[in-house]
Amino acid sequence: MNDTITVAVQCALAKETKPFLEQIGDASHERHGGVDVGVGTYRGIRLVVGEGGMGSVSAGAASQMLIDRYAPDVLVFSGIAGGLNPALRVGDIVVGDQLHYLETNTPIIAECAPWKESFTSDETLRDAALDVLERQGWGRVPSLRELAMGQDDTSASAISLEDVARRFVCGTIATSNQFNTDPDVLERIKATVHADCEEMEGTAAAHICAKNDVPFLAIRAISNQCGESYESLDDHQNDLVDAAQTAASVGLGVIDMLVERRINLGH
Repeated sequence: MNDTITVAVQCALAKETKPFLEQIGDASHERHGGVDVGVGTYRGIRLVVGEGGMGSVSAGAASQMLIDRYAPDVLVFSGIAGGLNPALRVGDIVVGDQLHYLETNTPIIAECAPWKESFTSDETLRDAALDVLERQGWGRVPSLRELAMGQDDTSASAISLEDVARRFVCGTIATSNQFNTDPDVLERIKATVHADCEEMEGTAAAHICAKNDVPFLAIRAISNQCGESYESLDDHQNDLVDAAQTAASVGLGVIDMLVERRINLGH
């Protein structure tokens, strides 16, 4: 039955949780471990929406709390990010195929469970997000990893980018504990992990989900281009709100597929 499904949505900011909370019927509001949580029903399932705060420590702590307290079948991380892939504009989408820590000695991290240097979205959830985007008329463009590895299997190479109104990649999300603006640093991030966007939480949430064997999906919408100062974001707050809503619309589309049993996680 649908009411046996629990989906947790984790975001960093209130502007990112708002589109989800607006969909919850009879929401209750709780606070655990410094995380504001809305709990209610969405199309017959239980939807849990947590505002975990910014930074990898806050994200990891929030993910573990959501898993321990609400036992979700799925955890979706939704929100905004700074763009690194030059083909992506403000409002475009990165579906996180891979997630990487920056400024981190990842081989040492991989010496402990879950024995990984980087993390991934659940393949079934990732493909569902791609399906949502394609059905909504978005155009797929190559990720930086696909371009670097010569593995561009998208149709984008045959399409003029000017003909693609709304773009997405299935690519790489880089998580930093800094708001990076130095051009040399940003170029190094693109060259080393082939990141299509940078943010401050996703890899930590993916890490905790991997430790707990919870299927995970990361969806990021580009709110600004990396290289801008943090203070400059105040000049275009509407872009941040619009991007948060765009990411949420894709997340809700995936949740709809779970509700309708059009995807099966196999457990």
